[in-house]
Amino acid sequence: MSTATAPPSASLKETLLRKVNVLPADYYPKVLHYIETLEEEDDEDYDAWLRQNPPIPIEDDPTISPEHLERLRQRFRDVDEGRAKVVTFTPEELEKFWQEMEHSPEEAKAKARSRAHYRTPKQS
Repeated sequence: MSTATAPPSASLKETLLRKVNVLPADYYPKVLHYIETLEEEDDEDYDAWLRQNPPIPIEDDPTISPEHLERLRQRFRDVDEGRAKVVTFTPEELEKFWQEMEHSPEEAKAKARSRAHYRTPKQS
């Protein structure tokens, strides 16, 4: 995969964190597994996998209901318009989250969900 025209990695990281943080917390293990799977692949394997598994638009994803899709769109609008702020995990907080997931998944998910977004004063 060529990175000649790729945007700066800081911008990519910020975009990735923003998009992942609007997902419900129970998607985090799935996203992490997907990322780990990609890390294990080399470029040739990834290209072959991608040809067999092309990305599908979120609107066509059968696992996302129309209601969930609208909630995601509203969250993006809230963030873009300053009504909500994405609170990212520090590496230490993320490590603690995964430790909590091993012992009490529901509690860890609830904590992550409660801190993932908060309303800004504009929202009030």
